[in-house]
Amino acid sequence: MLLYIVVFSLPVLHPSIAVPYDRSGWWLWFFLVPGEMLISYYLSPPRFRISTWVLFAAGFLFVSILVFSGFNRSALLYIGAGSAVFLLTALIFKTGNRGYPFAVIEQFFLAFLLYKLLSFSRASESIAQESSGLTQALLILIVFSFLIHGMVLYFAAFHRGKIKRPLKELFLFLLIAAPLILLFIFLIPGDFVSHSMVFNVLGQEPKPKPIPLDEYGEGPELGNLLSSDGWDSQRSGRDRSEDLQNGDQGGEGVGTLEGVPADEWPGQGSGVGKDSKQYAVMVVASSINPVYAAEGYFGDFDSERGFLLSEDQTLNDLSYIRLLETWVSKESSSDLMRYPQSIFYLSTLPARVLAYKPHKIEPTVYDKKYHPFDYSYDSVSLISWSGGQDWMTIGELSEEERESLKSYLEIDLPDELTGDFNSYLANALDEKSRYFERVYAIFKSFSRFHYELGFADDVSVSRMWEFLVHKKRGDCTEFSNTAAILARMAGIPSRVVTGYLAAKELQTLSHWRGLRILQEVIEPLQSFPLQNLFLVTTAHRHSWVQLYMPGYGWVDFDPTSFAIPPIGGGPNAMNVVIPLIQIEENPPVVRFPWMLMAQLGLILLIVLLITLYLYRYGKELWLRHLSKGQSIRALRALYTLLLMKLCVNGYAIKIPSKTPMEYSESYPELIRFSSIYTTLRYGNSDESDKKASLWNELRTSYKWILRHFRSLGFFSILRRVFSLKGLYYKVQ
Repeated sequence: MLLYIVVFSLPVLHPSIAVPYDRSGWWLWFFLVPGEMLISYYLSPPRFRISTWVLFAAGFLFVSILVFSGFNRSALLYIGAGSAVFLLTALIFKTGNRGYPFAVIEQFFLAFLLYKLLSFSRASESIAQESSGLTQALLILIVFSFLIHGMVLYFAAFHRGKIKRPLKELFLFLLIAAPLILLFIFLIPGDFVSHSMVFNVLGQEPKPKPIPLDEYGEGPELGNLLSSDGWDSQRSGRDRSEDLQNGDQGGEGVGTLEGVPADEWPGQGSGVGKDSKQYAVMVVASSINPVYAAEGYFGDFDSERGFLLSEDQTLNDLSYIRLLETWVSKESSSDLMRYPQSIFYLSTLPARVLAYKPHKIEPTVYDKKYHPFDYSYDSVSLISWSGGQDWMTIGELSEEERESLKSYLEIDLPDELTGDFNSYLANALDEKSRYFERVYAIFKSFSRFHYELGFADDVSVSRMWEFLVHKKRGDCTEFSNTAAILARMAGIPSRVVTGYLAAKELQTLSHWRGLRILQEVIEPLQSFPLQNLFLVTTAHRHSWVQLYMPGYGWVDFDPTSFAIPPIGGGPNAMNVVIPLIQIEENPPVVRFPWMLMAQLGLILLIVLLITLYLYRYGKELWLRHLSKGQSIRALRALYTLLLMKLCVNGYAIKIPSKTPMEYSESYPELIRFSSIYTTLRYGNSDESDKKASLWNELRTSYKWILRHFRSLGFFSILRRVFSLKGLYYKVQ
């Protein structure tokens, strides 16, 4: 129980762990659960009947619910936790050898809790620094508590009532365990928790002039550039001639590769820089192509401002919410042809981007070792593998779908613009009535529009109207927002998504060379084949549209793929700029947290003392209760209670081999009590009147001894209150 209390007290001390110990929580974990342990152990048969035993446990549980939780959902936690700990304690200690295997559950449960506390310590960089010593202490406590718990269970199971052999085994245990614990302590590196989950905002740094990288990647010593054995023979079994034949020409002005020292890496903005360069933003590792890595979903619609960020969209929360453990979606997916796909992100951005439909996300790891790629996380998304042939036969929305998706069908356009949008949509559809025919017709109508590079923040309806009716050229935001408006007008649920597009079609020879250079030095990337890596840059920031396809769910569509490509080659003509990362290995500094260990030791001592005092005064109350009758059990309880009280008043401890009469030879005031006690316990008198008279005389003698032979003075009072010597006595 001491180990249990220590484990549940750690969140109060740890700066990175927040547990809502409100009044109800405090009572549940620090009074109800330990109380049910004590009731299950001390009030069990044969001390009490089974009915009384169960009544005590149920009554304590009922009063706790009535006073602290109330009869609501939290009462279920009270009932579950209280009942579980009562039954587990009874199984372990009251069923003989058959119950000891259940104790292993408790041992692993406490170790699991300590491990979870350790994992929560990786909440943020600042918290990790503040709590690094305590986190190391947690590691030590995991091992220490597991060993001590196992030792206690071993002695309880095999050595009840034996003294000499357990002492030898305890010495042997400490002789082996202590060096192991010390070795474990000093082997833990000082920066063991340097990787921590955080969403720090990167400040804007001065933009340096990029360094041109030649074809073979010669660069700074100890850097991450390729050696002189070259690039061509190493990438996925393909040579450079294949890339040249496919249009990746390389050379000045056609997407050459440049580098910037990592310590001078500029902060990331949105869109494409004015200097016709695209800066690395992240590396995406996946076997699927393309990866629509979303950062925001825009499903709410305003008649003037256009599509707005969805306020009640869980998908938007996942971009910035802090995860302390693996997030797993609670929603089941019934979409056809949607399969789980693992995707790894190594990013310079603190916010997450995720492919739809996210199913599992590991917490973001913050590690400045590969700066500016400071953030990394694994995810699993349910990717739709459906295509045009699958959608040709889908029907219209059902009434249930129409009701659940009504917010994605709402479209309230200004009156003066509605006519132009309706006219354009009618011409685009040309009486096409089937669901996917309408989808394809809307996208096909953009084939006369020019796609221009950029990423505008203005998504107002008037801007979309101007794009659709007059300009007929625009960036991805105009294509995606206009397509979403037209889709809703055609009865197709739609929303706009922003993020980054990772696609093979956007990977030039410079991107491949940059990936190979980064893979040489960034260890997490080395576990993926190069053909599964995407170098995502500022030029790949994108906006697209998601449409709901009945039976298949939300599907990503890129309207710009139907438009006339940008003049000058698009983003592939821009120079690719990557950070030049140099790894500096610093030997770990081992710092043992002496102060924190001292604090933990002090807490353990305080908890132990509190437990002992509760046990002492609880035992006195229990003996007082037992001594009220006239049975042998009551007689023994009264004598034990007298010895405990005399002990704290300075009397010598009575050794078990002495009889009460022999002990009273040293203290004449005890002779009368000892004589009556001996008569009642070992005499053969059956006369009830005489027996009752002896009992009255015994109790009178008991009170007289305590009243006339109590030590006076301040220090005597302190000794009576705080002495634990009385715990020596068992019931005589």
